[in-house]
Amino acid sequence: MTRLLTISILLLTAVAFCDERETIRDATGKVVGTATTNGNRTVYRDATGKTTGTATTEGNRTIYRDATGKAVGTATESGNRTTYRDATGKTIGTATESGNRTTYRDATGNTSGTATTSGSGTTYRDATGKTVGTKK
Repeated sequence: MTRLLTISILLLTAVAFCDERETIRDATGKVVGTATTNGNRTVYRDATGKTTGTATTEGNRTIYRDATGKAVGTATESGNRTTYRDATGKTIGTATESGNRTTYRDATGNTSGTATTSGSGTTYRDATGKTVGTKK
């Protein structure tokens, strides 16, 4: 009886502190991967479950790593704007939030896409407005 109670408590604790998992889909609705966040670390996996990379956030800075653990870029937040840099520190783009919409721009300042968040998730569109993926 004590063993059963202990196992039940452990299971309830595990459920209470479970990871937050999001499913990533392409424009056709096909699952292309997942993002699982636990604390300040997110693990990205492809549709087969293979780890493709990670992101670790400390303060206003996120470090992105590939599947081998090599740093491939960073994102630094300042107010409603995030600046993305490659592994060498070169700016490769920005994202600016306004309400429920984020506008992404490349290094030259041209709009490269948007993300619109609603109660059911996030819809990503390219520069022409065509849906390219979703996240729920």
